[in-house]
Amino acid sequence: MKKLFTLMACLMASIAMMAQSQRTVNIIAGGLAQALGPSRMSVTNLKITGEINGDDIVTLREMSSANGLLQDLDLSEARIVSGGGRYFGTGTDQDCYTHRNQITARMFYGCSMLQRITIPDKTRSISNDAFSNCPNLREFRTVNCTKYKAVEGILYTADMETLVRCPEGLPLDEVEVLDGVHHIYTAAFHGYSKLRQVVLPATLESVSNMAFIGCPLQAIMMRSHRAPAMENAFDAAVVSNAILYIPRGARESYLSANFWNKFSHIQEF
Repeated sequence: MKKLFTLMACLMASIAMMAQSQRTVNIIAGGLAQALGPSRMSVTNLKITGEINGDDIVTLREMSSANGLLQDLDLSEARIVSGGGRYFGTGTDQDCYTHRNQITARMFYGCSMLQRITIPDKTRSISNDAFSNCPNLREFRTVNCTKYKAVEGILYTADMETLVRCPEGLPLDEVEVLDGVHHIYTAAFHGYSKLRQVVLPATLESVSNMAFIGCPLQAIMMRSHRAPAMENAFDAAVVSNAILYIPRGARESYLSANFWNKFSHIQEF
């Protein structure tokens, strides 16, 4: 009987701990810290409904930093609103305040524990550095978002024409961008340190600034016969050492295109 009592006590304690680590809260703007209470730093899975502002982002950043345990964040039914304090930094060079339905500059920058995030359904814009320096972020998710769509963990615009962000912690060393994508957004793959090879589709028209900075690429395979417009998208070491594979007969296009013509190793296939 004593063993049974001990087993039941352990089971109840385990259930209580699980309930504390997985939370769903409905809040008014600025109320997250109070809603979760002092146990918030032990929460691993969190879903928020209601409105969130800069003060709530501060709380989320604390919970998903090295001192917290937050790994899975579902904001699909949350609404970002203006108000609250500055959530990042002290300077004036970054707009690190919340604005209605926008994932603004550096909102989740450096959230090292975060692994999965479901973006708010009503999101209408995302800053290119909102998810930078999140080394364990493996997956973006969307539910009923009208402006953005997540496919296999990667975030695109809803029309699938622009690849917005690839999570830095995606557990793959090769990525093939979906056919139909026209644009690679600024810093879309920035900091993806596992990436060794990328395949870019025939539909691609442009690659924006810093798109692949921090990616130790060894091979870039282009399916387009016409070199897409490109800004300064790759590290100098990649331009010098990686192999740029291009379709047979496309050499003239790439050699006459800015930035592509700087690659030291170009091979037709």
